[in-house]
Amino acid sequence: MPTSSFISVWNHYFEPLKTTGKDRMEMTCADGWIHNVYPILAAYIANFPEQCLVTCCMESRCPQCLVPHNEHGSLAWSEPRDQKKTIEILRQQAEGLKPKAFISQGLRPVKPFWADLPYTDIFQCFTPNIHHQLHKGLFKDHFISWCTEAVDGGSDEINRCFKSMTRHPTLHHFKKGISLVSQWTGNEFKNMEKTFLEVITGAVDKQVI
Repeated sequence: MPTSSFISVWNHYFEPLKTTGKDRMEMTCADGWIHNVYPILAAYIANFPEQCLVTCCMESRCPQCLVPHNEHGSLAWSEPRDQKKTIEILRQQAEGLKPKAFISQGLRPVKPFWADLPYTDIFQCFTPNIHHQLHKGLFKDHFISWCTEAVDGGSDEINRCFKSMTRHPTLHHFKKGISLVSQWTGNEFKNMEKTFLEVITGAVDKQVI
């Protein structure tokens, strides 16, 4: 979906929150009483590219903090993104003022639909992306690759350990190992994670464990 279409769609959906979030609306609650409520945007579920689009930053940057693109994963503290400052930087950029922070913070010229939403900090709204960040990012792309390098025999040894595991009704048996798995779904990740520590135990140095 083009960026302009994406923003216009969300502007349409979130328009009612701009007024009701400030002026309240009456709703019948579970206890049967009518209460004044102030609905706000508190959580946003999206994959990483959409998170970057929503927060108006490049996909090489973090949508939640100002860590430089070449320091991802470092232990250094990075300043969180500030919604008010970001809106002001985007406004100056739209007016042709070319603020330096637009480049240094890795922003891109997108009109944020959340700019007028009350009591909302879009940078704190994102929920964890368990599949891409934990199962695929941390486990597959990091742990498996790292441990495979640490094991004598590499992927062949990892596959041999998976294939030789005793069958059990609560565990998936990878009879061909894991390097030949063509499509890694959430179920595959979870089943590998259940036994991965046991698979590499004895095959790597104790410090790795």
